Amino acid sequence: MSKEELLSIIPCHRRPERSLKIKGKPMALCARCTAIYGSYLLLPFLYFVPQVHNLLFALLLQLPMLIDGFTQKWKWRESNNTLRVITGLLSGIGQCMMIWYAANLLKQLLS
Repeated sequence: MSKEELLSIIPCHRRPERSLKIKGKPMALCARCTAIYGSYLLLPFLYFVPQVHNLLFALLLQLPMLIDGFTQKWKWRESNNTLRVITGLLSGIGQCMMIWYAANLLKQLLS
C-alpha cells in the first residue's frame, strides 16, 4: 500500500490552507487532524497518569475543539493553525483518556 493510499483512508478534509506546511508544502492532513492523530501516540503513557479514569474530564477536553470547529463552520470567526493544533491536541488526549476508560471498564466487566 502506497503512502497516498494509506493516507486516503484516514478521515480528514485535507484542505491545504488548513494544513501545516513543511518547506512550504502542505502536509497530507490538516493541522487539527495531525494534532489529534499525533496525540494518539500518548495513549501508552496514560498508564502512568493518575486520574486517567475521569470520563468527565476526557469529555471536557473535547469542548475547545468543538467550539473552535463549529464557530468557524458557522462563520462566526476564522480559526488559525495554532489554535487548530492546540484544540486538536486537547481533543486527542481526551479521546485517549476515553479509550483508556473504556478499556478498563471492559476489563472490569469481563473479570
